[in-house]
Amino acid sequence: MSAHQRTDFLSRVERAYQGEIYGEALYNGLAEAITDRSRSDKWRLLAELEAVTKSQMRALVEKLGGDTRESEVFRQKGVDNVAKYSSLAWQDFMALYSRELEPVIARYAQLERECAPEDAATLRFLTEHEVVTKVFCDLELQGRADVSIEPTRALIASARKA
Repeated sequence: MSAHQRTDFLSRVERAYQGEIYGEALYNGLAEAITDRSRSDKWRLLAELEAVTKSQMRALVEKLGGDTRESEVFRQKGVDNVAKYSSLAWQDFMALYSRELEPVIARYAQLERECAPEDAATLRFLTEHEVVTKVFCDLELQGRADVSIEPTRALIASARKA
């Protein structure tokens, strides 16, 4: 990997890390804004997954020599987007968010393909946490609210075992 490629890769890893700060703020805000207790609890668990992922990404950014400071801009963007999503009907929100996750999953999968072998597990977790969030949305859309959060629970449990 050339110096330019390393710089570009690090920049994209740092942005993914900041994305976790955005997601944590957004999901905690959604948990507060949504009045349905069951749905609110699901967003709290998704916020926990963001925090777990953020911790793993912080360690990777630090290892790569990047900037681990948490961006207030990304945090505030998450807070600001709470109203956008919480004002939608649940099915509309789930459909929109599922679609919005697709390019994120693709971006993170690309990071996995480009990384050093020793960083693959962290970047695989990064991708997988977005996949289970999309699965959550898709199961909600399918009327499977009773099991929609289970993949998230399983991924958090796997991180705690590691």
